[in-house]
Amino acid sequence: MSTVAGEGAARPSRPPSRPEHVRKGSPVTQQRTGAVSELSYAQEHEYGRQQEKRQPMKVVQLAERIEGPLDVRALHRALSALVSMHETLRLRVGKASDGRPVQWLADAPPPDGLLDARRIKARSPEQFGTYLAGVRAQALSEPFDLTSRPPFRFRLFRYSEQLHAFTADLPTLTADLASRSLFRDRLWEAYGAALAGQDYVSDAEGDGLLAAIGQAREKHAQRSATVEHRYWSRKFETMAALSDNPLEDSGSRADAPSDGPAPPAITRFSFIPGPAVASLQRSCREAKVTLFQFALAHFARTFFLHTTHSGLSMTLPLDARSAGERTIMGKFSRGLPILIERSDDITTLLRRIGSELMQTMRHQHISYADLYRAQNLPGRAGGGLREAIVRYTLHAERFVDAGPGGLRITHNAFAPRVSYTCDGISFIVNEFRQVVTFVLCFDPREFSVAQADRFTADLNTALGAVARSESPWAVFPGDPS
Repeated sequence: MSTVAGEGAARPSRPPSRPEHVRKGSPVTQQRTGAVSELSYAQEHEYGRQQEKRQPMKVVQLAERIEGPLDVRALHRALSALVSMHETLRLRVGKASDGRPVQWLADAPPPDGLLDARRIKARSPEQFGTYLAGVRAQALSEPFDLTSRPPFRFRLFRYSEQLHAFTADLPTLTADLASRSLFRDRLWEAYGAALAGQDYVSDAEGDGLLAAIGQAREKHAQRSATVEHRYWSRKFETMAALSDNPLEDSGSRADAPSDGPAPPAITRFSFIPGPAVASLQRSCREAKVTLFQFALAHFARTFFLHTTHSGLSMTLPLDARSAGERTIMGKFSRGLPILIERSDDITTLLRRIGSELMQTMRHQHISYADLYRAQNLPGRAGGGLREAIVRYTLHAERFVDAGPGGLRITHNAFAPRVSYTCDGISFIVNEFRQVVTFVLCFDPREFSVAQADRFTADLNTALGAVARSESPWAVFPGDPS
């Protein structure tokens, strides 16, 4: 079943071949329908990785459990206001005549074509929740056709007059986790305005995504090909030099195949409960480091205790939004590597991580082509340095909110049961107001269950964390996708 109907006036499946550039210093304003733009650096990175690895497009998900008298017409009006307001919800992406990926704005679908509404027959609210978890899991692999269809799937599920679920799927080529937070907050603001019979007005009116992308590319184009290229070339040379030492405890296992798609990961879950979180946060403030840097340093130290590697490359998602772009929905976040040279001393690791984060942020404005060129200079040794994928999310929102019109809204609901996969090792940190959760994923082609358990136990001891036998997402909602 198509989730969006009634696209309105049909747009050509192929965009014009020449992107329009924004004059330097011009204000950030919304572009007209049909305006063509190059991708942002973050979008280029996502697009390039998908093409290189032939991976399906990943999805950013939003899921809200809604208790109370939901006004469906007001929800339609709220969604219509957001689609008109945010250019990223009207984007189409395709290739220009020279093969370059470009994007352009399409007309907003009519309000009655935005939402796929369904009545679900379930024996109980619990069964309704189980069904929604399955829907979320399936949606993670549903493809998007961004050349001709909107970059979203909005769905409303009705169990009864007093219980609904709203889900939104946004492709990672056009949205990031910060965009999800912006969308969620504004959705319920717009819904409240619709209930009151008012037009929704926010600080994002005419968010000007494409103009912001054009200005950023014009500002950083020359630097990307020179200063940034030299920085990343030197970093990749250092990474290659440190790649000669093999893993000790987590070395290649003869009984596990090393090629083909990654199998389900060995996954371990831990958390730090409320009282310990407050104490840890206080210690971090006294040491003038963030909780994330603290966790990262102990992760690196545990890694070095279990291996003989001279360094650890950790890919971190970095948000390139400037101060004036914080209200713009779009794809601004991408993963870039930081390199930590070996040390068993936490203070030294914290200093190195702080310096690496600062330098990486300073040199993050580089195109995918220039980054690829820096990584693949002629004569350079191949990879081999163990890379860890690290993600951190600070959840400022509450789990449950009192919404407009007497609604009770549970955010990040219906956590799907999904299998993690990873190449090597992944470390996911979620900091909530009263709890911190950790997820460690180990590639079974490199780690045995015993090795994963020893690594996790040592890290938990260092962090003061408590192991859990099941996913913390079921108790502490997050973003497992």
